[in-house]
Amino acid sequence: MEHISEILEEVRGQKVEPIKTGIAYLDETIGGYYPGEMTTVCGEEGCCKTAFVIQQICKIAINEKVPTLLLLNYMLERNFLASMIAYYYSLEVDSVHDIFDKEKYKEIVDNFMSLLKDSPLYMIKAEWYVETPVFERIVNLVERKNVKMMFVDEVFYDLSLEDAAKLHCIRDIAVERNIPVVVTCELSNDRESFGGAEPLLFDLGRSSYLHGHDVVIGFSNYEEHRIFEDERGNDLHGIISIKVLKHRGKITKESYHIPKDYFYLHNYESESETSFAHFQGEKAS
Repeated sequence: MEHISEILEEVRGQKVEPIKTGIAYLDETIGGYYPGEMTTVCGEEGCCKTAFVIQQICKIAINEKVPTLLLLNYMLERNFLASMIAYYYSLEVDSVHDIFDKEKYKEIVDNFMSLLKDSPLYMIKAEWYVETPVFERIVNLVERKNVKMMFVDEVFYDLSLEDAAKLHCIRDIAVERNIPVVVTCELSNDRESFGGAEPLLFDLGRSSYLHGHDVVIGFSNYEEHRIFEDERGNDLHGIISIKVLKHRGKITKESYHIPKDYFYLHNYESESETSFAHFQGEKAS
């Protein structure tokens, strides 16, 4: 048996390297995705949650070759893949359906499929909180493919107690397999929570439904709330607010402004003062 001081020295010497998000504000605030932790990205429809997942998957699985598992719930595989292609090649299309339906995108689609074949990205399509056996498939795939990162897109905030319990099974996978898990969670402004009042982003950091989640990040689309200008007079059209609502039990107040196109265009570049260059690193109270 080792002396406790020797064990302590060994533990101190072990460094856990998180998988970085690539977004300065998030990496500075939460450090990145740590093994065994569950990160929840929540917000109303149209606030870039799925676009964020696509951006992160392209960065982590395709560019950095980290074995990654995507558990896709409501969105069709075809639409998700089309959205990935649109992001990766910075395509501005009226409809993602055009990418597979129009001949002019055939070469781009073929190139992207070649990238996917060389990338350690795996997908399971299932309504995971309805179909219990899907957990066995997840664990089996994580083990066989040595998965190091997992994304779940998407669940709803107003889960029943049974569904909430199954959601925590996802966190159990993160802990038992020692991998980071990111879950997107939709907060609808048209529905009421179980408490009888419409939930707000600020409430989610304290919510008992998310008590097992280590990090809670709130996305908010300013235009969705008819907010077009901040207190400094900056134009907020097309700007998304990111706020870390919970991080290891802490509630933060700062938010970060980032253009919506940053999540839709892989080669996004600043073209105006109200774009990424203007808001980069800027924190709003």
